[in-house]
Amino acid sequence: MTTFPLTECATMLAIDPKTLRQWLRQANLPLLVHPTDARLKCLSLEHVQQLATLHDRPVPSPVSALPARPGAAAAQLQPQLPTHVEPVCDAAQLKTVSTSSSTFPGEAALIEQLAHLETHVTTMQQQLTQLALELLQERELRYEQRLHTLEALIHPLARQAALSPALQTMEGQFQHGERDRTERRLHPAELRARSRVIPLIEYGARGTYVVICPQEGELHLTPDSPEWFDWLATLSSFRFVGQQGRFTAYREHKHRGPTRSWRADRSIHGRNYKHSLGVTDHLSINRLEQVAAILQSHLASFS
Repeated sequence: MTTFPLTECATMLAIDPKTLRQWLRQANLPLLVHPTDARLKCLSLEHVQQLATLHDRPVPSPVSALPARPGAAAAQLQPQLPTHVEPVCDAAQLKTVSTSSSTFPGEAALIEQLAHLETHVTTMQQQLTQLALELLQERELRYEQRLHTLEALIHPLARQAALSPALQTMEGQFQHGERDRTERRLHPAELRARSRVIPLIEYGARGTYVVICPQEGELHLTPDSPEWFDWLATLSSFRFVGQQGRFTAYREHKHRGPTRSWRADRSIHGRNYKHSLGVTDHLSINRLEQVAAILQSHLASFS
């Protein structure tokens, strides 16, 4: 069996030795030992022809093949090489051949497919990022809608409490035919419902702050006035909806009971955020709006 060293095989195929080793790994072809020099790795002529067929190279024939042993025999067979195969290739020619070997139709098609796959992966990553952002925005929108619905339920109760004297008068006139006002006794369920509703301080559409008490209805209080702070001193909690944000305020308690200190609490996406408001004398409109803006800023971390 005729064998040829790897360098001569690369010359026969007109490729770089590194390219030849890659083709051998892809084709899973074994290497043979030189019959006279065990340090040299060789290929049989059949393997060389098989590689040439796989990679669209001119198939070397036994007559045009180089001998397995360099020396005088190589000089005798030198004139029998085909005219299109150079007997010796310098480094520049091997580099040119190696570069040209990567531009075959099969490899070019694979490179083009790989580029298309990378483009598709990038596009899918962008689409996933956009879908995640839209999902967060949808959750935030639903949360705001639920909050507005709850606040809308508070306003009718406040208006009902404000109109309760007139309703009691009309009910008394209908039942007893009297024109004087009579106080209607509330059902225990109504009393429990009113006790669960806390006072509300809200920035209205007219550009003013409206104070609504569940028991007394709308209170005409001037913010930051002495009456304002006196009214806050009677509360244990209230709801604030301002220009910068919203929160629920609670009076802090210790082992001896409630104190004069307040804290603001807001739940955003299942997490509770708290911030100190100070004592009752410091609960001005500016302070409430400042803390509302601080709590509102936590919402930006979810977008």
